[in-house]
Amino acid sequence: MMEDLRAFLFCRVLGNEARGLLDYQEEVLRKIVQRLNWKIVACSKEIGSGKSFDSWSMEKLIHYIVTENIDVILVYDKTRLCIYDDLYAEFKMLCEMHHVQILTMDQISFPHT
Repeated sequence: MMEDLRAFLFCRVLGNEARGLLDYQEEVLRKIVQRLNWKIVACSKEIGSGKSFDSWSMEKLIHYIVTENIDVILVYDKTRLCIYDDLYAEFKMLCEMHHVQILTMDQISFPHT
């Protein structure tokens, strides 16, 4: 992994009953960023279904993508961004157009020390 990347942390849960998981997702993602020596540019936490991109959090993320203020989106897993594969594919294309990587927990591995 490259150092000095600008990261956007995106956290989402479905309902209020899972609100504690938002803090857990953020904590895990922050630890990864710290270990990789990346810079956190922004963090967004939302409660929502993940069925569309018309939430304030997604609009904020898209703004950071199109203005090229970030290099990577770090998310617990891809369903935290959206639950539909076709919508995810469109989002991924937008990211590729602006040279932004989407990384999930299962794509990052650390050597055992």
